Amino acid sequence: MSDEATLSLMDLPSPILLRILSTLPPTTLLYVKTLSKTLLNLTLDSEFLKLSRSSSPAIIIIHQFNSNRTNTLKFLKFVVDYNFDHDPIGDVDLQLHFPVVQFFLVGSVHGFVCFNYFFDSVDSIYILNPTTREYIVLREPQRVRKWPNIVRYGFGFDPVKLEYKVVRIYQEEIRDDDTNGSRYYKSEAQVYTIGKGYWRSCAGHVMFWFGCWVEGVNLYGKIHWLVYDANRNELICSFNLENELFESFPTAPGYNKEICPNLRSLGGFGRCLCVCDNNADTHFEVWVMKEYGVTDSWVKQIVINITPECNNYWLCYEMINLVIVLDDGEVLFLWRDDFLFLHHPVKNTLKRVDVCDGNFVASVYVSNSLSLKNFKAEVVNIF
Repeated sequence: MSDEATLSLMDLPSPILLRILSTLPPTTLLYVKTLSKTLLNLTLDSEFLKLSRSSSPAIIIIHQFNSNRTNTLKFLKFVVDYNFDHDPIGDVDLQLHFPVVQFFLVGSVHGFVCFNYFFDSVDSIYILNPTTREYIVLREPQRVRKWPNIVRYGFGFDPVKLEYKVVRIYQEEIRDDDTNGSRYYKSEAQVYTIGKGYWRSCAGHVMFWFGCWVEGVNLYGKIHWLVYDANRNELICSFNLENELFESFPTAPGYNKEICPNLRSLGGFGRCLCVCDNNADTHFEVWVMKEYGVTDSWVKQIVINITPECNNYWLCYEMINLVIVLDDGEVLFLWRDDFLFLHHPVKNTLKRVDVCDGNFVASVYVSNSLSLKNFKAEVVNIF
């Protein structure tokens, strides 16, 4: 047999391998990652991430909810000139299929969508795959949330162990009698690995407040939150999905503890962390951390001036979250939970995008036909 006949896929140059991997569907890609450390490392390469984004149109998942108890998933696809394509046939009426009053979207990873339902002493996590119409309900965790104690969630993927994990942050309020009853929070993590069938408490804790509503940002095998210490200083706290340890580092410039409410939110600007700051009444800005964990690498990436000439006073005084950065540099934002808007930093364009009535949250979504039945310890249901 000739030398040419014995060549394998791994003998191909890296640029060719990257292009091949970028065209694979998510289910195949997950399997390929388990075959070799070289292939796993290639899927973490920045060039692969760039190619994989360009090989398929961006899809946004919308979780719509409002006062008449609408509870619906919608899927929006970007088409020519970044207009939205919405097929109502693909909508999922959660209220029809699930015997709960209200879901709260935690996040979406590789086509799996994580929801939290809590009411009174019930605190449940649902993992759905809208493509296969399957779902699982995780076992109830210990330490029931009860005011003034607070619970936050995150959903992510460990690229080293190839595991999906739900992280539950239990925040216990502590009052200090020595300082006239001032309060702070002791936060601990519980982890559920999909397919294992149980929650585990992690060693260690952090003295941070994780807030009441915002869920974690999944990036680099870690879940991130904007948090506050006992002195009300803002920090970024991460939870490493591989070693299951907390880390923290300084937030973006511009934080002022005297401003209340604090209208800053954490997001992902491509493969970088970002902070959206809407505290000023003259402008809205986005800070991007160009080098992960490096304080000096924060750059003011976007500034939208708020002026009478631009007729954009509607930007003011509400929380704004970054949803996705598109291939041409245009950025999609969510204003409170009311509407989306697009901004192009170079062209300096700003346009509101009306996708549905009522209140909603939005997240990036990638369709995935991997069955939840592959996670052996879970009871899979159909909707």
